[in-house]
Amino acid sequence: MGIDLIRLEGEKRFEELCQALLAAEYDRFQAYSAPDCGMDGYDSDSRTVYQAYFPEREPRHDKIHSDLAKARVHGDGCRRWVLLLPKNPTPGLRKWINEEEQPSCPFPIDVWGRTKICALLGKHRAVRAQFFPTEVEDVIKRIAKGKKPAAGDAGAGQEVSPEQATELREMIDKLAEDSARRKRRKPVGRDFQAERGEFKAYFNLSSYERMPRDKAGEARKYLEAKLHARRGRESPRNRRNRMVGGIKAIAKSLGMADVRYRQMLIDVTGKSSTTDMDIEELERVFARFRLLQGHAEATA
Repeated sequence: MGIDLIRLEGEKRFEELCQALLAAEYDRFQAYSAPDCGMDGYDSDSRTVYQAYFPEREPRHDKIHSDLAKARVHGDGCRRWVLLLPKNPTPGLRKWINEEEQPSCPFPIDVWGRTKICALLGKHRAVRAQFFPTEVEDVIKRIAKGKKPAAGDAGAGQEVSPEQATELREMIDKLAEDSARRKRRKPVGRDFQAERGEFKAYFNLSSYERMPRDKAGEARKYLEAKLHARRGRESPRNRRNRMVGGIKAIAKSLGMADVRYRQMLIDVTGKSSTTDMDIEELERVFARFRLLQGHAEATA
């Protein structure tokens, strides 16, 4: 399931997700709000205490220790303690819990990470739709809220393909991740929302998947230029020209016929012309041609 729990909008949203999933899974589950005495929820049937953490890295050991101490106060009220995390636990965390905390606990300690939570999301699709709506559901919600299509939206049947929409989304997300990395922190939901909002405003779109097909190349170049401007590297235009020039120079030095040249491009990227390729595709083609050039020189 292609869901990144880290992209939720902070600790509160992750806690709400966990509570909604547990309420759907267990009939006797009760969610708690602050002050919660170290319990985000409790299932009275199994007497299980649930606690959700949303750390950027591994959860703090002292916080786990403190909340386990609170659970012990409940006595027979707690027969099991479950920690929910947006990422799967590390072997180090498991080892610390098993060696340092479990021996002194009168109840078993468990950790649920991304794998377990995504399995529950697959089972409870209403919760998944609430927290991770699909593109179609997003459109329906926008219409339901009275949001009209933007002036830059493509006409029916003229929008980018699903593959191109995915490429645009990934490039936009890369900008958000790069921006957060430069701030020395993990990206959160607002980072992705800001980048998508800026992209939509620039092209006057209601959503990136409504980009007109004939403007996909322009959108790609815009995003590439934005990323490289932030990183202070060579301009996208210069980098692109360097890649294309290198590819054609190698093809010429190898005496490669046009038919074979085009087939090589298709084999690597599925495209027959460098004009239609983005930077990453050009890099793959350039690497393949350099490899051919190396083999030719080795056997000469």
